[in-house]
Amino acid sequence: MPNDLPIDLDSLIHARSVEDNRREFKAVWNERTSDSTVRSICAFANDLMNLNGGYVIIGVEESGGRPILPPRGLDDADLDSIQREIRGQCARIDPDYQPLLFPVLYDGKSLLVVWAPAGDTRPYQAPKRRKGGERAYYARQGSETVEATGALLSQLFGQTGRTPFDDRRSLSEKDMSAVSERLVKEFLTDVGSELARGDGFDRERIYANMRLTYRMNGYVVPRNFALLFFSEDPDEIFPGARIEIAQFADDAGGDLIEERIIRGPLHHQVRRALIYLDSLSDVLLEKVPGQAETDKAASYPYEAMREAVVNAVYHRSYEDREPTKIYMYPDRMEIISYPGPVQGVEPRHFEAGETVPPVSARNRKIGETLKELRLAEARGTGLPKIRRRMSENGSPEPRFDFASSYFRAVLPAHPRYIAIHALRESALSWATGNRSRAVEHLQRAAADLPGSGAVAGQIIEYAAAMDDMALARDAFDRFQAVPDKTEAAQPYLRYAEAMLNRRKADDAVRALALMPSASGVGDMVESAILSKRARNYEEAHRIFETAYPQARGDARAAHEFAQTKIALARAIRDRRDPAKRELNRQAAELLRHAIQLTDDPTRKAWSWFDLAQTLSWTRESKTEIENSFKQAIRLRPEETIFSDVYNQWRRTSRSASRRRR
Repeated sequence: MPNDLPIDLDSLIHARSVEDNRREFKAVWNERTSDSTVRSICAFANDLMNLNGGYVIIGVEESGGRPILPPRGLDDADLDSIQREIRGQCARIDPDYQPLLFPVLYDGKSLLVVWAPAGDTRPYQAPKRRKGGERAYYARQGSETVEATGALLSQLFGQTGRTPFDDRRSLSEKDMSAVSERLVKEFLTDVGSELARGDGFDRERIYANMRLTYRMNGYVVPRNFALLFFSEDPDEIFPGARIEIAQFADDAGGDLIEERIIRGPLHHQVRRALIYLDSLSDVLLEKVPGQAETDKAASYPYEAMREAVVNAVYHRSYEDREPTKIYMYPDRMEIISYPGPVQGVEPRHFEAGETVPPVSARNRKIGETLKELRLAEARGTGLPKIRRRMSENGSPEPRFDFASSYFRAVLPAHPRYIAIHALRESALSWATGNRSRAVEHLQRAAADLPGSGAVAGQIIEYAAAMDDMALARDAFDRFQAVPDKTEAAQPYLRYAEAMLNRRKADDAVRALALMPSASGVGDMVESAILSKRARNYEEAHRIFETAYPQARGDARAAHEFAQTKIALARAIRDRRDPAKRELNRQAAELLRHAIQLTDDPTRKAWSWFDLAQTLSWTRESKTEIENSFKQAIRLRPEETIFSDVYNQWRRTSRSASRRRR
């Protein structure tokens, strides 16, 4: 039998695209299940929470609200007779209401799926029993159908004449020709429906089964949601039905970097917006000292962005002419929709640990369609998921604020992203000659991230380049006072380097002595190099010995470590001291390793030159010494010191030979 369901049957049965409380299973068809089915159809039609009704699946047993599979099926029943009976019983619902009935096959068994979408003329009442004229109003409470009385009945009557905008007939001049067959087919394929499979495209049947149409005075017009999802540009029909993304260079929003306007069907807008936002988000990697793993985080976790964007598109009003807006600042992303939440939602409901009460949704068909496309998730899961994903990413808590006119979700950027953004912007300003602006970018970031060593270190480097040592010292002192630090070594290294460049070796040594010990290998190597430049060779050697086993593949580390050993060896005046010879031997070994590792002709030349001198001090083979000098001269012939020392070595070597003769 053909399956005309507009959604995937397997997803429906397993509640992947429809919430549990919008499904009901009936194992068999008899008088008792007939009565309960009609009551549930009435409750779904009343759609108290604006979820767009629900489904009764006949032929499947359930336990605790979950299906027992494989299904029992209705193979021995007359499906046509059951459908006639349901239509006959539903004819007693007041006002007039008929669900959509779909005989289907599942795991080789015949089932009957009853789809009871939200009605257009609620509230509805149904007979209490198969026989008798007594009727009652019914509603869904959780996953149960109950008779509506008292406050529940008052709430139900409060929905009288209040069909959500997205499910109303369109008042625009557009007719059904504005609904794109291509987009409808694409949607049915995406949700796994069999409705559009086979030869031809029966528009009338398919559009009716999808509830895209509204029959009025003998002709049909599109519902608003049909135009929002299946017209090429809903923004032409509903001004404001678009997403605007603006990226700003500063917190004030005055310096616009880029603006992007995203149009098209709502689900296309969501996908395109997320692709664009994800392209602006960096994956941040940080090597954890002492661990093989790398700590990975995102500027903004994708799942949090998706939930925030989908919520804005789902819960906004399309009668409002303001577009959905996404503002990207250096330290946060703001997703803004209009107007504020529906009545019954208060600011306290958005605090950590709180939940939003089960109030009626503003849009029932938009929400259902986004869920069928797996863009939105079950009701009430969006905000907890945003918080969870932000926490797992190491990002600050999200914030939510609203008034009657707007709702805003704020996703703070990961702290490392704020630093990266500031470093990028400052580098651009520095490269274009705007040095004061470059420093301002960094100082704003330092105010938000006082413990960011990358930011503080860059301030010190720029301040030193501008010869503003008061600024460098201030940044250095402020960073030292912060208890929680990241990239902690950078300010100490940059400040020590600035002091060395001003020939203040003692100040450099003091700065390096304050550097945290739990630094990465790269920072330790740089600390050792700066200690060497400050002529603090013992300290440099100590740090190199710790770091070098993990830096053996670094030609610079090998070369600088060798030079440190050479300096220590020179300090030993007794040429016969075994320690002097051992230091020179180790230096030669490191220099040979550096020569193998590097492709940089300058470093390779100096490594050959240092090797030549070291070999001459240890009185190695003259052939090897001469070859080392010649390699250095060949690589960098403009370095006159190479030729001068080589010629001096040759003269000394000849004099020594004559004396021995």
